[in-house]
Parts: sequence; C-alpha cells; structure tokens
Amino acid sequence: MFQIVKMQPGDRTSELARLGMRIRSKGDEFHMEQPCPALKERCCTIYAQRPTRCRLFHCQQLRLIEADETTEASALDLIRQTQAQAAQVRELIERCGLREDGQPLIERFERLMSTPVDENLEPELVVLRAELDGAMRRLRLVINREFRPPPLSH
Repeated sequence: MFQIVKMQPGDRTSELARLGMRIRSKGDEFHMEQPCPALKERCCTIYAQRPTRCRLFHCQQLRLIEADETTEASALDLIRQTQAQAAQVRELIERCGLREDGQPLIERFERLMSTPVDENLEPELVVLRAELDGAMRRLRLVINREFRPPPLSH
C-alpha cells in the first residue's frame, strides 16, 4: 500500500537496518522502503521492534471490526477480493511488458504508464494500458476507501 514508511523520533534506524529493513535517508529524514522485508507469510517478523508508524497504523477494516460495524469474515473476504485486484494489476503490468522487479506496485504502474506508446504501431498495447489504468483506479479506490484510515477531521 505504501512506498515508504517515514521514521519517527524514537525509531532506532540502525537497529531496524540490522534487522533487515531497507532504511534510507533524505536530508535529515529517514524512511523504510517498501515492500517490507520483515513481512513473511502475512506476519511481521520484527513485531516487537517495528517502527512507530507501524505501531500506530490500524487499517480501516480493523477499526470497523473493533466498532462491531463489520465482521472478521467480511473483512477477510474484502481483503481477498482486494488481493485479487492487486494480482490483476500485476498481471496487466507484466502483459504490458514490465516484469516483476521488487518495486512497489504503484511505482511499477507509474513507470510503465509514463512510457509513451505509438497507437499506430502498437494499438493492442494502447487497449491493454487502458485496461490497466482502469484496474489501478479501482484498486486505489478500494484501498483508500476500505483500508486506509479516514483523514483526521479538524
């Protein structure tokens, strides 16, 4: 879902790096690159040492379960559907000619879509990219609506 996780005051970047996290810096700020190498089989392998942002994040589905506004079964079903949507986007990206390279899905999508296509030479690629663009729009919508926490109201 995220390209980077910004480190917060108190996060021990050198310890996280020793645990295998890809910690990078830009100026005085540190961030952890995604996808997270500590996520193995949908479980965090550094849970006790995870960064502050990870500790504070509660996806919208978890909030809804805790508020009894949805069930765990419904949330898991939505997660499976969203994973299928992400798999469709990955497959379309590969059909457009960009193979898996470990980069976050959004970066691969943006890199691919920024490359011009000549519709006279590759009309099928134009159609495929339109399908990919629609699939990515739908995926972003469901992630923003169903998983990311709502914006804080002031």
